Amino acid sequence: MSYRMKRGHYADIFGPTTGDRVRLGDTGLIAQVEQDFTVYGDECKFGGGKVLRDGMGQASGVPQADALDCVLTNALVLDWTGIYKADLGIKGGRIAAVGKAGNPDVMEGVTPGMVVGVTTEVIASEGLIVTAGGLDTHIHFICPQQVDEALASGVTTFIGGGTGPATGTKATTCSPGARHIELMLQATDGLPMNFGFTGKGNTSLPQGLAEQVLGGAIGLKLHEDWGTTPATIDCCLEVADKYDIQVTIHTDTLNESGYLQDSVAAFKGRTIHTYHTEGAGGGHAPDIIRICSESNVLPSSTNPTRPLTVNTVDEHLDMLMVCHHLDKNIPEDVAFAESRIRQETIAAEDILHDLGAISMMSSDSQAMGRVGEVIIRTWQTAHKMREQRGRLADEQGDNDNLRIKRYLAKYTINPAIAHGVSHEVGSIEAGKLADLVLWRPAFFGVKPELVVKGGFIAWSQMGDANASIPTPQPVLMRPMFGAFGRAAAATSLAFVSQVSLDTGVVQRYGLTKKLAAVKGCRKIGKKNMKLNDAMPAITVDPETYTVTADGVALKCDPAKTLPLAQRYFLF
Repeated sequence: MSYRMKRGHYADIFGPTTGDRVRLGDTGLIAQVEQDFTVYGDECKFGGGKVLRDGMGQASGVPQADALDCVLTNALVLDWTGIYKADLGIKGGRIAAVGKAGNPDVMEGVTPGMVVGVTTEVIASEGLIVTAGGLDTHIHFICPQQVDEALASGVTTFIGGGTGPATGTKATTCSPGARHIELMLQATDGLPMNFGFTGKGNTSLPQGLAEQVLGGAIGLKLHEDWGTTPATIDCCLEVADKYDIQVTIHTDTLNESGYLQDSVAAFKGRTIHTYHTEGAGGGHAPDIIRICSESNVLPSSTNPTRPLTVNTVDEHLDMLMVCHHLDKNIPEDVAFAESRIRQETIAAEDILHDLGAISMMSSDSQAMGRVGEVIIRTWQTAHKMREQRGRLADEQGDNDNLRIKRYLAKYTINPAIAHGVSHEVGSIEAGKLADLVLWRPAFFGVKPELVVKGGFIAWSQMGDANASIPTPQPVLMRPMFGAFGRAAAATSLAFVSQVSLDTGVVQRYGLTKKLAAVKGCRKIGKKNMKLNDAMPAITVDPETYTVTADGVALKCDPAKTLPLAQRYFLF
């Protein structure tokens, strides 16, 4: 006999279903459930007197090989692939399936491979949002404490370069030389984060580049502080093409060795990831932002300019002086810094993100960026654009689903594609590493409830450990068992080049993490950036810095207030 429930009552018990709408944090963004893969009347629910008991939702006599290791029940999934309700099954640290879990002996519609048995753990996800772990692909590895901040924000993959608080690392994302790459892989082996390291690419002759790739580098970084000339660009890309790795670039702010068009000519149509594409973080002044029009360029932003506020311009000068080893007492250094900070191009950056012309978001950690704010600032930008530009023209229904999926892709699937790791991470799809972030809707984008790393809880909101229940204050984001001992390595990946695996070089480093090779870095382009593949014709006025896209001036006001801000960090 069927029983009809009121929609609100159903959502209270099992979470929102098809057609229900959920506000993201205190933003103006509304997500609407597009599809529900669970089965009404046969939902999985754990607890006293509830469904997941032996012979009911939990199947009897199922060997461990045939049951899930863990199931997230009734989750609201936000992914570039869709916004939907589903159970998420985890097996062997990977996403086994997305659909309907339970006991096929008594339940309808159980997805193959999603049997709940006596060996299955449960994470009740009713009323929670689940996203893929974020990727930050502009990391200066200045200190290991960045990992704690990033994990607590929902980021589970780091890609970048550095050797600690060395002067070179404070300015550039390079782990120069095979020895440094080896040591960084070893240093991070016990941290609950996926890592990939980029070597230094600034040389006009190839000697020294291949050695870094053979040592495990998954990419090479070109930075103006080491001399990003057309010759170094061409040489670096030749090596990248040979070994199927990505090249990241910070171009020549001073235009000493050439202008934007000279760098683009040196690319010769080859794939390249352009960092802080607006230019406040560095790059050809004043028109580096035009590079978003190129089909072979994968453009990203760093978060200090995201979004434009009344304070953005003022804070950048001091950041620049410190990060690039400049002196306020030297007029030439001050002029260098001021040439990079332009409110007009930062405003255009907001809009180009909303158009899907800038494809990725990253931090620039401790080097003009905040490692724990990639996700916050992505959603602040989305909110600001929603308020200033209204709904996207292609939205369907009374929601912001397209905009939500576009911005989510900027720190999940698109950086994964750009750096050849999308076969492992970046989305909620069967077969990928179970790096999952659970959020209460009111705290979405700011403070995760749980961070699941490789199928095991690594970070969580947790109360007083001496309390009789988990919830008494102070409730803080704290490391859990997945962040300790050998579990941290067992649930994470070390990304390396394919050639370093094939030659056995990285196997000699004695790492306990699984080694995963990057692939498919060289035959991609802007067209491969999910929901962020726009290539408008962009111009920059050299006198006024006004930016146009397809003839339309890109102008917006700086925000005076933002969501996901101080009210969430009072205590």
